[in-house]
Amino acid sequence: MKERRYDTDWLRVIAMLAIFVFHCTRFFDTEGWHLKNPEQSTLLFVAMRGLIWPWVMELFFLLSGVASWYVLKSMPAGSYLWERIKRLLIPLYTVGFFILLPPQVYFDIFTNAGYGGTFWEMIPRYFARFGAPHITQRPNTLLPIPFPGHLWFLQYLFLISLITLPLLQYLKSDRGQKWIATLAGWCERRGVIFLFVIPLALALIGLRGLFEAQRSWADFLWYAIYFVIGYIITADRRFTDAFKRHGWVCLALWLVCFLGIGLRRLVLAYGPSGYQPFSVMYVLHQIIWSISSWSAVVFMLSIGAKYLNFNHTALVYGNEAVLPFYLFHQTIILAVGFFVIRWDMGILFKFLIIAVISYPLILVLYELLVRRFNVIRFIFGMRLKKKPPAAPTAYSAGTAG
Repeated sequence: MKERRYDTDWLRVIAMLAIFVFHCTRFFDTEGWHLKNPEQSTLLFVAMRGLIWPWVMELFFLLSGVASWYVLKSMPAGSYLWERIKRLLIPLYTVGFFILLPPQVYFDIFTNAGYGGTFWEMIPRYFARFGAPHITQRPNTLLPIPFPGHLWFLQYLFLISLITLPLLQYLKSDRGQKWIATLAGWCERRGVIFLFVIPLALALIGLRGLFEAQRSWADFLWYAIYFVIGYIITADRRFTDAFKRHGWVCLALWLVCFLGIGLRRLVLAYGPSGYQPFSVMYVLHQIIWSISSWSAVVFMLSIGAKYLNFNHTALVYGNEAVLPFYLFHQTIILAVGFFVIRWDMGILFKFLIIAVISYPLILVLYELLVRRFNVIRFIFGMRLKKKPPAAPTAYSAGTAG
C-alpha cells in the first residue's frame, strides 16, 4: 500500500498560497513586471526576495520530485510520461495557451511596450509569436508558446521530468537504492545535509555567468537538482529525520543570509547583476544564495514533518485545487490589479484589495467552472472524478446472496 505523505500535501498548499501573496506584491516592488504601480517599494522588493523567493518554486520542484518517486514505484516509465503529459502539457496548450496567457500579454505590452490598441486587436499579434521548437538561452523554447507567463513552471517541470527520467530509473534500481542508503547514512551526522548545497552552488557558479536571460539554463539546472533531491529524499526516512534535527539551524542560516544580501541591496543599492561573472564576489554571492535557498527549503520540510503530517478536509480540497489555482492565479491577479493600481491610495491598501478580491474569485472560478466537470478537470490537469457506485435495487440486493 502506498504511504501517504500529508506533510508534503500541506507544503504544496502553503507554497501555492505563498506564490499568490508574492504575485500580489509584484505590482509594488522595484523590479519590472507585466503591470506596475506608480509608487514602488525597495523594502518590499528585498523582503519578498528574502522571505519567499529563496524557497517557494524550489519547494514546488522538490515536491514534484517527491511525487515522482511514488508514481514511478507504481507505474512504468511510459505511463509516467503520459501522466506528465496529461498533468502539464494539456493544461499548457489548452486553457493556458488560448485563455489564460493572452490577457497577460495584453497587460505586458500595455505597460512595457506602449501598446494602445484593444485586447482583441492584440490577439493576432499574440498568435503570430508562436513558433517551432528551438534551442535558445531559455529551455522553455523547446516547448514553445507565444508567451509563457507564470506557466513557465509547466514547461520546466515537463522537460525536467523527461530529461531526468533515466537517472530516476537508475535511482530506483538496486544499485541506486544502495547509493541513496549510503547518502542517507551520511546525513545522520550533524551538518552533512549541507552536502546538497554543493551541486546547487556549482550549478549557479558554472552557468549563471554565461546566460543573461531570465529563467535560463542556469535556472533549469538549479530546479532540476531540486527535483532530483526531492526524488532521493523520499526513498529513505533518514533524510526526513535529518531535516527535523536541522530545522531551526536552517532557519537561522536562512535569515542570516537574507540579512546579508538584503542589507547590501538596501544600503549599497548593489545586487548580483553588478558582479563581474566568475569574480570572487560573484562566486561568493552564488554560494550564499545556495545556502539561503537550501536552508529555507529544509526549514519548510522540517516544519512539515514535525507538525503537518495529518489529514484534514481542508487539505483534501486544497491539495486537489493547487494546480487549477496555480493556472488561474496570475491572470486573475493582473486583471484585478489592472484597475486597482490606478486608484489614489497607498501600497498596503492596494495590495490588500487585490488579494482580497483575487483569492475568492479564483476559488469561485475553480468551484463553478472546473471542479464539477470531468471534461474541464481533464483540461486543467486534474484526475477525473469517479462516479459514485449506483445504489443496489431491491431485486439485486435480495438476490446477492
